[in-house]
Amino acid sequence: MKVKSFRAPRLVVASLAQGRIILRGFWFLVCAWKWLGLGLLIVATAVVFLMMPYDPGLLAQLHIWRGDQDDVARQISRVFSICGDYPQYNVTLALAIWLYGVWSKSSAWRRIAMVCFLGSSLAGLFDDGFRMTVGRPRPDTGFPDHFYGITNALHGTFQSFPSGHAATAFGTAAALLVVDLPLGLITTLYALAVIWARMELYRHYPSDIIVGSIIGIYFGLMVGFGAKVRSPRPPK
Repeated sequence: MKVKSFRAPRLVVASLAQGRIILRGFWFLVCAWKWLGLGLLIVATAVVFLMMPYDPGLLAQLHIWRGDQDDVARQISRVFSICGDYPQYNVTLALAIWLYGVWSKSSAWRRIAMVCFLGSSLAGLFDDGFRMTVGRPRPDTGFPDHFYGITNALHGTFQSFPSGHAATAFGTAAALLVVDLPLGLITTLYALAVIWARMELYRHYPSDIIVGSIIGIYFGLMVGFGAKVRSPRPPK
């Protein structure tokens, strides 16, 4: 008995092909500008070691609300924090843009959706690679602030550094700034609200946010500009 093979919808296949081309352009730029990535890694390392002793004090200074204002600020920050999660925000936004592209029959919008998705996803994956190894406790846990290593990093309370919310939010924002400026500006403002919320809830130190943002901006820009590369070839 011959079983009919399942055929994916044509637009899904076309979008996957667009994603493959964007990834080729991304990898081409990463290889061509490898010194940029190395430089940012050095900057991020310097930020950690220079700011780490001052992180608790800086975090306390950022917490300026008192009394009823503190309750309101925490309620607002919880909304931004939950809505800023990768599945709720990044994936949903990319899917919404893609569906708009399907509805408007626009290949350009479907391509923007793939840029949005890949920018946040690649930044998040790279960020998680660090969080799962260094094991820095979150500020609200009460543990002494230092790196506990991979043994404790598998627990969520030891995944403060770097901030995954900052990486994915700015991965989306930076990528969209390149391919669609108005949408990129809106998502940048939202990313700023998300990182404020994470510090307001004492889930991250300032250095966690800075390094996570650097990761997000780097991967977002590489994906955004990678989408503009025509026929990328590996550098010699």
